[in-house]
Amino acid sequence: MKFLFYSFCFVLLTVNVCGQTLPKEFFDGMDLMESNPEAAKNNFKLTIAKDSLFHGSYHFLGVISLAEKKPDSAIYYFKKSISLNTENLRHTREMTYVRLFNTYAYKHDLRNAFDIAWLAYKLYPNNNVILRGLEDICLWAFYTRHGGLDISYLSTAIKDEYVVNTIPQEYLIVRKLKIKDENLHVTSQSLVVKNKASYDVLNCATASGKDTVSINFKLNWDMNKEFGGKPIPTADVIKNTNYPVYERLGAILTTNNKADLKVEMEKLRP
Repeated sequence: MKFLFYSFCFVLLTVNVCGQTLPKEFFDGMDLMESNPEAAKNNFKLTIAKDSLFHGSYHFLGVISLAEKKPDSAIYYFKKSISLNTENLRHTREMTYVRLFNTYAYKHDLRNAFDIAWLAYKLYPNNNVILRGLEDICLWAFYTRHGGLDISYLSTAIKDEYVVNTIPQEYLIVRKLKIKDENLHVTSQSLVVKNKASYDVLNCATASGKDTVSINFKLNWDMNKEFGGKPIPTADVIKNTNYPVYERLGAILTTNNKADLKVEMEKLRP
């Protein structure tokens, strides 16, 4: 999320981080993040050579690794950053947790994504970004196994069209899409018919407003018979202890999007 990236930059530029005087290479690296990521990476590595205990260098190496489509490297760097960032100044540790569990989610490793997100939620229960991310992981787990949603849709990349079985699946997909590391928000919606099929078209923009895009959702249900999508059974999933807890929580959230996950988790415990 680009707003997290810039928040992190602001913190590191304006706060005296644990009394540390950071090497010049760190600030050079931040200046080069968008224009020359390779040079930025080299500067962050030089920073680590001079100060191996500063968490920010690892965080940004993780961000660059994601841009290079190297999620395993990103996971390593984010974990290292979290382990070193004991102060959590201006919520920077929380930001890295969000990066970490989203990286697992984009790898379609929902078990590890849930475990990290649940840990982050327990540590920082008032962080709404962490809570929203945790809920979405549970919903992806439920919908992809029980609701006919294609797991390949869990990606930052925008596809030509998405086949969905319910309207909530549309917004779940949009929340994970990005343009230039910026999340999208819906600005308008229209229902159209193409090739005898119904499409819900969500017009979206980035937070900065610099980029816009139309996302095409093919509605995989009879619009004359089923309002809002196909009914997806949830009761059997919720009560079946053979399913992972995050799938069962996803089923609960599908029936009640205001459910308190801590309360529901206690109910599901054996």
